[in-house]
Amino acid sequence: APRALTKEQERLVARYVEAFERYDVDALSSMLHEEATLSMPPYELWLRGPASIAAWLRTVGSGCRGSRLVPVEACGGAPAFAQYREGGAQPWALVVLELGADRVGADRVTSMTSFLDVEALFPRFDLPARLAG
Repeated sequence: APRALTKEQERLVARYVEAFERYDVDALSSMLHEEATLSMPPYELWLRGPASIAAWLRTVGSGCRGSRLVPVEACGGAPAFAQYREGGAQPWALVVLELGADRVGADRVTSMTSFLDVEALFPRFDLPARLAG
């Protein structure tokens, strides 16, 4: 069922997008729940915890530096984005975030799933194959 984000969650998502597009791994890590996960179907990649996710982003995941995120609606209210690498030249993934509260009640990103089948997914969401300038 569709769900609406709270104002705090909307701010968290906006900060996430800004940090991701700047590729500020420290800022991204600060928004993650202590048990946050990162996965990329169909790869057998599954990471858990801010430290593991940050280490991956700084090494193998560094190819995402310079990406742009375009909001996608129709994911049941979950924050979702089309990710384009190389400043918009290469469609890369449909990224879906899950949000939840940590122990002190602050909203955090609990899951980041990047679905890599852009050939099937981007047309479903009427997303262009590349972004203009």
